[in-house]
Amino acid sequence: MIPCTAYRARHLKTAASFYQYGQRWKTYDAASLSWEALTQKVEAGLGEDVDGKPLRVDSVSKTVATASGSLPLSPILDPAWIKAKRQSKKSPSHKPGGRFRKKLANNPYARALETPIRRCANSVVSLPRYFLQDFEVIKHPATGAPWWAPGQLAFKFVEQQAPLMGTRQDTDTECVVTDQDATGFGLAPAKADDSAKRLEQLPPERPIQEPIVERDGHEQSNPRPEPGPITTYALCRKSVVDLIGGPNRKYAAMLNRNGMAMTPETHNTVWREDMGDYLLKEFRRYAVDALISRSRRKGRPGHQYIQSCAGWSDVVNVVQRGCVLWMPYEPITANRQYATFEAEGAQYGKTMAVHNLIWLLGGEEVKRLRAEAGVFRYHEILVLTQWDSIGMMRLHLLLWRLQGYLGSGLMID
Repeated sequence: MIPCTAYRARHLKTAASFYQYGQRWKTYDAASLSWEALTQKVEAGLGEDVDGKPLRVDSVSKTVATASGSLPLSPILDPAWIKAKRQSKKSPSHKPGGRFRKKLANNPYARALETPIRRCANSVVSLPRYFLQDFEVIKHPATGAPWWAPGQLAFKFVEQQAPLMGTRQDTDTECVVTDQDATGFGLAPAKADDSAKRLEQLPPERPIQEPIVERDGHEQSNPRPEPGPITTYALCRKSVVDLIGGPNRKYAAMLNRNGMAMTPETHNTVWREDMGDYLLKEFRRYAVDALISRSRRKGRPGHQYIQSCAGWSDVVNVVQRGCVLWMPYEPITANRQYATFEAEGAQYGKTMAVHNLIWLLGGEEVKRLRAEAGVFRYHEILVLTQWDSIGMMRLHLLLWRLQGYLGSGLMID
């Protein structure tokens, strides 16, 4: 297995070497920052005295009780100082109350708009982070040279189970679901967050001798617990990503940043020329993997993540409807790439996005989807339901991101 780590500047090469380089702020649970917890942690680190008795800290008098008497406590071991230096995690927000707030909390498009604002240097636009693609500087597993690689914000939690604010009640548009029906909705086992896998397919300068572990035909590696310290953003549009890797190096130079984490080596970061096609392949692969795992859920038809419809008129009757997955049997040349479906008489979720999976996923991934998921093999119109889980939320957002990534009409001077 090839280890692939985020690129970090060396300590002596930074502008101010006495600062810690490129580290993100870490937060702690409020329970771990209590006076008793900090005192216990300090005492555990001090160990025992010569008599085998544990050393005790008196946080009031700032002393340590030892066999030879009380000794002054080091300032860096003072629980008050430790608590002041550490930042506690933000307390979780309360569950939304009211039908509208529950609907808003479970709306993927509202979740996309609430992401922090970031700026694309090439298109000179500032948008919510969801509409941009993050790129990280990481080390090539063979050469150690810095390379740009796609970040994991678009793929995070796509197949992981994580709770979302609110309960399953009141999330349906037309009917009420009981508590008994809301239980037991486990997701498929989450596969490893293969953030480091992205560079394993990069063309190495010398042969790689270490073995690569494969699963389901895809390379896997150890995941990184957090994003790299050097991250930049570009508009999530294939035309923009292809432009960055084009012959004009001006657009690639706009990705560079300034700061303590930057070194002379990072200014020569390699950008693979086929980044646009590679990113499209990753989007499609993650989307198909998630659709396959969601289609394998057992249970009553009303409890399926993906429900089939005999015709367009049956879409309105689907519980928890989110978006329409359209797989026409005959190839159709659409006049426009974006289409919606209007659910007549619905108070919430009246307008639904229609994703043409033939155009969205490509022929190769569509064949794999039909081969591994029977519901896509025998039906043309399907509805991807909308449950109160981050996994389903991320799947909706990934399909919408893929729809925008393949869009056209953007021009950059």
